[in-house]
Amino acid sequence: MKKIAKILCLILSLATVLSCIGISASATGEGYLTLRAYDGFAVVTSCLSTASGEIDIPDTYSGMPVTQIGNSAFSGCTRITKITVPSSVTKVGNSAFSNCDKLEAVIFEGDTCTFGTEAFYNCRSIGELTLPANTKTISQRMFNGCTSLDNFLIPESVTSIGNEAFGLCGSLTEITIPSAVTSVGKNAFIGCNSISSFNVAGGNTVYSSSNGVLYGPDTSTGKKALLQYPNAKSGASYTVLSGTKVIADYAFGDNSTLTKVTLPSGLEILDNFAFYKCKKLADIQLPSTVTKLGSQSFGRCDALRTITIPSNVETFESAFYMSSLESVIIQNGVTEIGTKSFEDCTKLTSVSIPASVKTIGIGAFKGCTSLGDFNVPSTVTTIERGAFTECENITLVVESGSAAHTYAVENSVNYRIRGEGEKTVKSVSVLTLPNKTSYYYKDSLDTTGLKLSVTYTDGSTETVTSGYEVNTSTLAKTGAQVIEVTYEGCTAQFSVNVSYAWWQWIIMIFLLGIFWY
Repeated sequence: MKKIAKILCLILSLATVLSCIGISASATGEGYLTLRAYDGFAVVTSCLSTASGEIDIPDTYSGMPVTQIGNSAFSGCTRITKITVPSSVTKVGNSAFSNCDKLEAVIFEGDTCTFGTEAFYNCRSIGELTLPANTKTISQRMFNGCTSLDNFLIPESVTSIGNEAFGLCGSLTEITIPSAVTSVGKNAFIGCNSISSFNVAGGNTVYSSSNGVLYGPDTSTGKKALLQYPNAKSGASYTVLSGTKVIADYAFGDNSTLTKVTLPSGLEILDNFAFYKCKKLADIQLPSTVTKLGSQSFGRCDALRTITIPSNVETFESAFYMSSLESVIIQNGVTEIGTKSFEDCTKLTSVSIPASVKTIGIGAFKGCTSLGDFNVPSTVTTIERGAFTECENITLVVESGSAAHTYAVENSVNYRIRGEGEKTVKSVSVLTLPNKTSYYYKDSLDTTGLKLSVTYTDGSTETVTSGYEVNTSTLAKTGAQVIEVTYEGCTAQFSVNVSYAWWQWIIMIFLLGIFWY
């Protein structure tokens, strides 16, 4: 009896061990799979890299229901073309089907399933996919790199879409955000350059679509943001909705049609890569309310020639990397030119730096090969390493004994002491008024057409149309308003007329009536 008992124990132990190790299934089409039985359920853990054609995942294994496809279970199976997932499966792990290059279809027989991150990452042959009807989450980078995906309907049950969920799905032409969605992650549709319209289902209280442009809360600040402009949308200009506070990360990135974008007053943040590689963007004015220009927010903008950086901007590191800027005006109030702000702007010839700037950051003008005379105010107290590296034609114009003077000497950068053998501005007058001199209350001042006559200490004169600063950008009072314009420390004045628009009168009369009542 003892021997029989020992044999039985040995058999039971062996069975237990075998149930915990992978055993290849043997049914047709399943011989490539390895499954593992646990206490009450089974998991597809891996698939042979030699697997090809169609695979049917079994619904049971060792008497247990197959409920999960494990992390990376099919990852790298480059010969599989179709996978059928039984209704027993309710969970698909991280990277479960990633890099299945030839996978064209995944059929889900059930209604409920959760998906891990990068579940279908880089499945470049999938053209159409239907998820289980009760899917709640499109996970992070779930379809990133599915370059053939051109027909996809987000289930109405979905409440959240993860970061970069549809990144680089270049064949998608249209997408609809269901009414239940309350969270769209950062860069959810980055690189989806064939989408012509983002639609939002009626009843969604968090997200909205305006003429195909997606708006919603910024993922970092919660403020109203333009999240994504559809790059296949027609039209050369666009006006961002009033009340928008943030242009989100990559919102206009890679756009090849827009030449002009009008930003609203009150806008605060242009996030990283906001207008990155907008090839034709030539006309954009930053509102005075902007405080942040993110990294490469205007990087590689080939048509952008001029920019004025408002006085409230606190940081703009790498903001204009490799752009085609020729002229930059930095308004008084900016205290720092950030790290690599204008790196490799090879066409940049003119930069106006105000007395408020204290720091020029690391590599700020590195590779700006067209810079010549470069005025550095004596108020600049810190110039960090490599600020003017590879600026082969530059001559810093500095005050004797200033931080810029010391930097030039110590770093073997060409320089000239300001005032030595050079003419300076003696006076400035308005030669030609701006094209527009009549405004409505709260309009933004437009200096287009303004020309100044500049007289130098040697008696010579010059007409200038840029490089000056005005003392206001928003016309906040009515009647004749005197505008001061400053160029190289000398000031001139001109007047504009400001009045209320008819609709502003109506509002005031209405408000006065309420107050009186």
